[in-house]
Amino acid sequence: MYDKSDKRRLYWLIDQYLLGKIDEPTFCDEFYYSYDLEVDGNALTKVEKAAFAELSTIAERFSEYEEDHLGLPNGFYTAEELKQKIIETKEKLQKQSQQ
Repeated sequence: MYDKSDKRRLYWLIDQYLLGKIDEPTFCDEFYYSYDLEVDGNALTKVEKAAFAELSTIAERFSEYEEDHLGLPNGFYTAEELKQKIIETKEKLQKQSQQ
């Protein structure tokens, strides 16, 4: 595992989630601790900044509770929406590394 200030931790978290080793709340918490609080934005490429910022928005507004979605239908993201954004983010980052 990487230090929370190491951008490689963000990639690791994505992989851990997609491998089923961590759940949505754990992913969101750990992504927040690393991306929003620790990682130096200057250490990120343009593609990483954009991709991680989009993922951060979804992760910040994820809720696993049905009552949140019923009470405020457009206020929270579901597990499926979070998973789709994580997959999309991984694909964007893979394309960047192939260039």
